[in-house]
Amino acid sequence: MNGLVDLVVVLGIVVVLPLAIGGPWWAWATAGATAAIALRLDRGTGAAALVIPWVVVAASRVVQAVRRAGPLMFWTRGDVVQALAAVYACVAAGALVQSRLGVRLFGIREPIVELTAVHYVYAGCGALVLAAATTRTAAVVCTAVAPPVVAAGFVTDAAVPQVGGAVLMTVGVWMTAGLELREVATAGHGVGPRVLLCVSGLAVWVPMVLAMAWAAGQHWEVPALSIDDMIPLHGVPNALAFTLAGLAARRWLQR
Repeated sequence: MNGLVDLVVVLGIVVVLPLAIGGPWWAWATAGATAAIALRLDRGTGAAALVIPWVVVAASRVVQAVRRAGPLMFWTRGDVVQALAAVYACVAAGALVQSRLGVRLFGIREPIVELTAVHYVYAGCGALVLAAATTRTAAVVCTAVAPPVVAAGFVTDAAVPQVGGAVLMTVGVWMTAGLELREVATAGHGVGPRVLLCVSGLAVWVPMVLAMAWAAGQHWEVPALSIDDMIPLHGVPNALAFTLAGLAARRWLQR
């Protein structure tokens, strides 16, 4: 499944991140191309160096978001979402640097390190931007808080943050999905955006149950899939159907 994960990482850099937080497409394409090469090389400083363009592009989006927002006391919810989404893109890039270096921090090993990059692209950045598009504050808060809570669970090997973070993320994306489906039924969008929003809204319900079960299975005797099974049954539907389709619909509607 490593090849599938690598493909999802590159797709996230080239398509999902520019849809979510903007920036020049050529810059993201360059970052995706060098990251793709890095994923084909043996782990080491050379492979890690090829991920640096991603770090630079993501960091530039953080700077741009902060500059655009102005003084902190005047930030809107949209400003916070854009800045935090860009920060999550930086975290994802940093995780891939760590993965290509082959460095193990806090006892966390592969494939979890590379999957951290995947999750911060799609569940961190992409899902947060989708939640903000629904204008429901609870969905935004749950989706924004969940990634660092889950990370704390992995670092501490504690059940409460790991399972609790999975529950928070599930609640956040379920709220977003439900609001997307309501929008499909009530808003006067064209056929294309409605189809994409429908795909996004239907995609996450079962895969997120699998995510909660997997998190719980790390601590208790709960039936859970292996990571190899979670990638196609949980990761791909969330990444492609929920996040990518949803972001494409939002970009279509903006135009």
